[in-house]
Amino acid sequence: MPSAPSKSRLAEQGRRAVDAISALLLVAVFAATLAQVGARYVFNWPMPWSEELTRLLFVWMVMIAAAGAAHMRIDYFADRMTPRLRRAVSLGVGALCVALLAVMAWKSVGLIDLTRHDRYVALGISVQYLYWAALTGSTLWIIAIVAQGVAHWRGRR
Repeated sequence: MPSAPSKSRLAEQGRRAVDAISALLLVAVFAATLAQVGARYVFNWPMPWSEELTRLLFVWMVMIAAAGAAHMRIDYFADRMTPRLRRAVSLGVGALCVALLAVMAWKSVGLIDLTRHDRYVALGISVQYLYWAALTGSTLWIIAIVAQGVAHWRGRR
């Protein structure tokens, strides 16, 4: 009977899945943009749906990729803190990030409900899918921050 994957292996698989989805969305944005430019300027045949699709896919790509990215930090002040203060500040920053992302997720639920009957003109699909990206991305980002915090905490014990 195969054993369940360890938590660190599960976290690595999650990061790889987020990276793969982000890469696929980038390819889709590139393909839609290339098709739009080619159709318009080579064949003189505009495709209005491709611009809406590109915008929608781009938002999804950014929100998903943000959850899996290593984020910029300026360590000037952290390097000058005691280890205990550095851990406390790191915990506070992580908690603040989770709180702000939770607000973003909560507000995106309201926007999903508000736009459920609105449609993209050319695509014909609901505008709510744009705000589903915000909900999905912020939720994945919260999970990543909490997982990183747990891994950091376990590594210190």
